[in-house]
Amino acid sequence: DPDPRQEAQNARLLSKYIFPLQYGLSNVFSQPSAAKEIYKQPNFADRELEIGVRMNVPLQVLGTCKTPKRLKDVLVLLEKMIWRHGKCGYKPLRDQVCPSKV
Repeated sequence: DPDPRQEAQNARLLSKYIFPLQYGLSNVFSQPSAAKEIYKQPNFADRELEIGVRMNVPLQVLGTCKTPKRLKDVLVLLEKMIWRHGKCGYKPLRDQVCPSKV
């Protein structure tokens, strides 16, 4: 059985990726644009460092931050989504939908 605390922590971390503005993190849609400078798109796929720096915690304790009230109900759905992602057999599903012709 998975640890409920670990599941909740994973859901909170995922919510920081999905709803970054709610936690005060940078967002792909709200980047400052400088007309004269060359713009380099930040990598939003891995924000562990940004989450740790923003929340003023060491890198070992990433994900600790007060979750906004408006996101509390979403955490339950995110936990279910993570659980279903772990249970889904992607390879058999792929083989059924796209059978190999080789």
